[in-house]
Parts: sequence; C-alpha cells; structure tokens
Amino acid sequence: MIDFQGKRAVLEYLHVIFWFIFIEILGLISMPLAGIAGNRLADRGYSVARTLGIVLVTYFAWLFSYIWGFNRRTILISVILLCLISIIVYRKQRIFPEKKVLLSNELIFAAGFFFFLLVRIYLPEIYRHEKFMDFAFLNAVMRTSSFPPADPWFAGGPLDFYYYFGYLSVGVPGKLFSVEPSMLFNLAIALTFALSFNLLFGFGYNLTNGKIRYGILTALSVILLGNLQGLKEFISVYFTKESASMGYYWSSSRVIPYTINEFPYFSFIHGDLHSHMLAIPFQLLVLAFLLNIYFRKERKKAYHDKDRNWVFESFLALLVFSVSLGYLFPSNSWDFPIYFGLAFAVIFAFYYGHYIQNQSLFGSITSFLGTILLVSLLSFLPYLPFYLSFKPQAAGGFDFVPPELRTTVKDFLILFSLFLFLTFSFLITRLDSRRKVQYFILWIGVSAILAREWSISLLVILLPLLALSLYSFLKDLPERSSAGFTSLLIATAAFIALLCEIVFLDDPISGSFARMNTVFKFYMHLWLFLAIAASYSFYQLYLRYRTKPENNHSLIKGYGKKIWMVSLVLLVVSCSVFPVVATYTRIEDMNAKPALDGMEYMKDLDRGDYYAIKWIQENIKETPVILEASADDSSYHYTSRVSANTGLPTVIGWARHERFWGRDQDEIRTRLEDVSSIYGTSNVKKTLELMNKYNVSYVYIGQLERQMYDLRMDKFDNETYFELVYQDSVQIYKVKKEI
Repeated sequence: MIDFQGKRAVLEYLHVIFWFIFIEILGLISMPLAGIAGNRLADRGYSVARTLGIVLVTYFAWLFSYIWGFNRRTILISVILLCLISIIVYRKQRIFPEKKVLLSNELIFAAGFFFFLLVRIYLPEIYRHEKFMDFAFLNAVMRTSSFPPADPWFAGGPLDFYYYFGYLSVGVPGKLFSVEPSMLFNLAIALTFALSFNLLFGFGYNLTNGKIRYGILTALSVILLGNLQGLKEFISVYFTKESASMGYYWSSSRVIPYTINEFPYFSFIHGDLHSHMLAIPFQLLVLAFLLNIYFRKERKKAYHDKDRNWVFESFLALLVFSVSLGYLFPSNSWDFPIYFGLAFAVIFAFYYGHYIQNQSLFGSITSFLGTILLVSLLSFLPYLPFYLSFKPQAAGGFDFVPPELRTTVKDFLILFSLFLFLTFSFLITRLDSRRKVQYFILWIGVSAILAREWSISLLVILLPLLALSLYSFLKDLPERSSAGFTSLLIATAAFIALLCEIVFLDDPISGSFARMNTVFKFYMHLWLFLAIAASYSFYQLYLRYRTKPENNHSLIKGYGKKIWMVSLVLLVVSCSVFPVVATYTRIEDMNAKPALDGMEYMKDLDRGDYYAIKWIQENIKETPVILEASADDSSYHYTSRVSANTGLPTVIGWARHERFWGRDQDEIRTRLEDVSSIYGTSNVKKTLELMNKYNVSYVYIGQLERQMYDLRMDKFDNETYFELVYQDSVQIYKVKKEI
C-alpha cells in the first residue's frame, strides 16, 4: 500500500504534468495573436506563440491583481480572457500553421524541454552561488497577493527595486497548478531553455524562408555552443593537469578580467534563475516581431489603402508588439533600451521605403515619428503601475571606462571568434565591387590607427564590423530582406560592444570591477545577435559557394574555400568542447541524487531544516515575518535559508546584497544587531519590543541559530507571548500577542 508520502509525491508530479500540458495549450491558444503580429514570417508566428501566451497571461494576471488580488482565480480569469480574444481573432483571420510547421516546432520544444529537464534532474540543488536569492524572489512572487511583492530579505520593505516579471512569468502557471516551488525552480530553467530553443529554431526558419535544417542550426549555435575558453580550460585541466578551483565551466564566463561574460549555455548549466536568463525568450519574442515588421513591404502610391502606409497592419498587431516590447523592462530592464533601439531602426527602415516608393518626405517623417510615439506610449502605459512603484537605487549614472580596464582583442576573439569569422565572411561578400573592397581595407588601417591613438584596442575589430554591417543594412533598405535584418543585428552588436569600451553604468561595485555588471548584462545581447547572424551567414555563404570550381582561376578560389572550411570546422569543434565537458563535469562535481525537487540536498545537509521548511510551506500562509539567523558576511552562505526557501520575509537576509540594492547601511547594521539581541537576550520585554519593531510573527531556531548565537531559550517558555508550533531538531515559535 502506498504510504502518505508516496501519495503526496504522486500528486506533486501530477501537478507538474498538468503544468506542462498547460504550457503546451497556451501555445495553441495564442496562435491567432502570434499570427497577427507574425503574419509575414514563414511559420506565421507559430514559433513565438507559446512565449507570447506566457507573456499575455502573466500580464493580465498582474494587471487584474490590482483589482482582485494575485490568486488562482485571477490567473484563471486571465487565461479565459486570452481564450476569448484568440477566438475572436481566429474567427476573423482563420490563421493556422502548416502541418510541417506545427510538428517541427512541437518536436523542437519537447526535445529542448526534456533534454534540459534531464540535465536539471542531475543538477537539482537550489544552493550555492545566488540560487538562494533567485529562489527567495520566486517564492516571494508566488506567495504575494499584491504587487510589488515583499522583499524576503528586508522585512517591511517591498521588492520595488528589482525587475520581477521573469519570476512572475514562472510563478503564474506554477501557482495555477500548485506546483511545488522547489520543483518549479528546476522546471523554470528547463522551460526557459526550451522556449529559447524553439524561438531560435523559428528565427532561423524564418530568416531562411522555411528551411528546417537552418532553423535547427540557429538554435544549436546560439544555445549550445561555448567560447574558445572551453577548449583552453579543457587542455589546462586534462592535459597540463592544472586545478580549476571553481570547476571546469567557470572560467568561460570570466574571460575578460574583472567582468562577467556569460552566454546562454553557461547560464543554463550554471543554473542560477537570474532575470537575464529568464528574459531570453522574451527578447527573442520581440526580435521575431521586429523581423516580421522588417519584412513588411510598402506598396507604391497606396494612398487608397491607409493600412499599407502604416508599419503595423492593424491596431491589434501594434498592441501585441508594444506589450511584448514593454514586458522587457519589468523582466530585465537592461534589455529594453537595446530592443527599443532596434525597433527604432526597423520602423525607420519601413518609412524609408515608404519615402522611396511615394516620394513624400513630410508624410514619411510624420508617420515615422507618430509610430515611434505610439510604440513608446503603448509599451509604457500598460505597465504604469510597475513604474509608479519601481524605485531602483543600485545605479547612479554613467562613468568612463579607464584604458587599463578595456577589453583586449585576444579576449574578445576568445569569446566571439566563430561568430566573427562567419559574419565578416558574409559581410565581405556584400561588397559588390573591387573599389569597395579597397575602401574597406583602407578603413581597417584607419581603425588600427584609431585603436592605438585612443587606447581602445577593440576598434580594430569593431569599426570595420560596424562599417560593413551598416553598409549592408543601408544597401538592403529598399528590398528589406533577411540579409539586411541580419546586418542590423551585427551592427547593433558592434555598437553595444563599442559602448561597453567607452562608458559603464555606475553602481555600488567600484575599483577594477566597476564595469562588471555593464559587460555582464550587455554581452548576452552580443552573443544572441552575433550567433543568430553567424548562422544566417553560413546559410548565405553555403548557397554562394556550394558549386565546384570549373577552371584554373576558380581552382584557386576552390583552395581558398577549403582553407576557409577547415578553419570553420576547427572553430566549431573548439566551441563545441564547452557544452559537452561542462555538462559532464557539472554533474560529476555536484554528485547529487537525481531529483526534480531542488530541496532534496537539504536532507543530507540539515534534515531538521528540510522538514521544518516543508512544514512552513504547508502551514504558514500569506507573508508574516519570520526571524532567522543572519550576519554581515551572510551573502553566498547557508544563512537566510528559511526566507529563501519559503518566501517569508525575514528581518535581514543577505546583507551584502541588500546594500547593493540600495538599502541604508546603518539600517542594515541595526537590523543585524537587533536579530542578535532577540536571540541572545533573556529579557522578554526587550525581545518583544524588538519583534514588534519588525512585526515578527515567527521565530525559527535551528542548528545554524545555535551555532551563531548564544541562545537564551527560557524567554520562549513564556506561553503568554509565545506558542511552540513546531518541535523537532528545529523549534518554531509563534508570537501570540504584543507586549
């Protein structure tokens, strides 16, 4: 007979199954809306439908929470509303993808999800690095009934300094189907991987006008490949036998000194549920809609058809795009300016075509400015409640990058050699005359001189790349093909990289690490844009050079092609080392029992904490404050494990992080002292006064509290004020009433 624990486990996994089915259904529900905003794409927008569904249900649930609160009923209403909108749109448009598109996308999504779910089952632990922070935010979002949610590490303070929509997009379907947060954490990583994999497949498919193999190539190139540091570290660890203190995989994200330069597979295998990783599918959603806009052609002298003179074919298409674009800021605010800039360029491209076709300068300019204004308003106003409560304090303007901290050519090539090799090869083929090639060679020389004079060594790469890509983009404006859009992505990547060599966002991190976060956040965009562009570049180069040489002159070119191909193969193999070795070594180093529950490790680390936290999850509702151990150097340690694993706010959590987020230094110090006083004093009156100060409802006493404080337990025996609600190796006391 199955015991109670067994039945409970079966029920939990049933919730996971229902959750996965719901994610699949969301894609079908959102298909008509995706078709409206992606009607020019080869797949009619089907590859983005699942992500769009998550965005819209999350947005509706968040918006309705200001009326009915954040609960399962509100989420269900949001799903019903999305269904009704989609039914209305479908009855008017009758948009349905081809069978090939439907099957290929479903297979790609399922393959991506179950592959990385298997990886997460062998890397399940929600522990170490910043996983406690991510889990605290996820739990806080799922536990809250209103927004912004409570800061789980600063009792009484809201989470008004952080962009939390990435966690909300995970929490909404999780809350609807009552998925255990410790399972949802790992499901969220697998889901983000699968959504990104599917979106990238669709992007490659749409860029090549329906070529499935290039869709797969794009997905694999962007998500699975690593950089050359993976090969370098492999040789270092396995041949020269040097030690890697942080594990084999770590150095590939620390190539540029004093910075972080993550790329998709590193982020996924590392497993921190950070906002920049959660936002990857939302970035790709907007990018797909921008590609659709770019493909929209202007009809000459189409004054009788007003829709033909507007970049969006309907107001609904404008609304879907704008809401998706606006979603980026509350998900990961660093993404929004990049994609707004891309939207600006793509909309400009359309109205430039409008001017070329109709020779109406005033009409083109006013239409362009009007569209930009509409997109700006409709990407901002729907999220007005978020902006009204958003109070970031970590950033304080911009500063210039000192010459000694700038990126070297060597480090940049370690990161992006493969992509630069392909994109430069593609862009050079776009130079259609010998004179233009000569001008380009001259520009390389000028760039080298400027790089030396201005002490920005990357100019020798970035200025030629920027010049070539802008030329290719401008050349393509009348036609607006995939080649032009790819060139725009390359130009944007080059501009971002150049910007990172000049200025950085001034935050609390100073000294040599001052520009760490700027490079960390923006280099992810570089990877996405250059990897997508490189995949399309290979497609174009293959089409151009697949014929065999027929004469002596062509024979020379044939040898050149062979050298080029050998170089490409070597680069691909070198960049393929990281995902294979990193996956194997991460699983081997963690040596965890296969599980979906990210809290299972706690049974071995501190079984008392495991069962006490599970009891809290099941029995304590809403967001009462719980007291637990903390210290000034608590960040990245086991402290704050109760608030992290439950979402209940504690008096003070990871102090270093709270300082970075802008909390008052003196207030943090006072809170640390007060926590120590509550645990250490025998005075009931003082204890209750301090608890009242922070509105503490529960006191947690586990092994960690006993190690860190000289506990005075006798005060908790006063049943007038305290009630023992949980007793094991951990005691949990409830504060019954104020003094």
